[in-house]
Amino acid sequence: MMARQAGLLVADEIYYNLYGKATLQGVYHGDITIPADPAKPPQLIFYFMAEADLTDAFRSLTAEVTLPESSPVEEEVRIIPPEVIRNAIAAGEDRAFYRYPLLLRRPVLHPGKIKVRMIHESGEIVVGAPSIVLVSS
Repeated sequence: MMARQAGLLVADEIYYNLYGKATLQGVYHGDITIPADPAKPPQLIFYFMAEADLTDAFRSLTAEVTLPESSPVEEEVRIIPPEVIRNAIAAGEDRAFYRYPLLLRRPVLHPGKIKVRMIHESGEIVVGAPSIVLVSS
């Protein structure tokens, strides 16, 4: 059995096509740089990706982002229904995958470390996240 895992991408925009495929645009590949403190971009997308063995699928899952000098923002992630899990196991699948975009509208960005975690029924997974860095001109 593999452990529960989670990862994160941070982007400026997200689009969905007719078939539900997500396209992230303006993905940050490192720290988020800001020209002034504070900075107020139009939005940031925190795209959470989690996975677990089907025999240990999440029964509850919450995505949480805490920006420097801000309160945590939490959103509940939709869980795979038990009957879908049973059908997947019967079909020979072994992992459950969860994807969740947490949208922050007009976030106020200050320099520092962004704290990100996924909270589940028996604990949490701390997720690696970029820092916000002030870049002077």
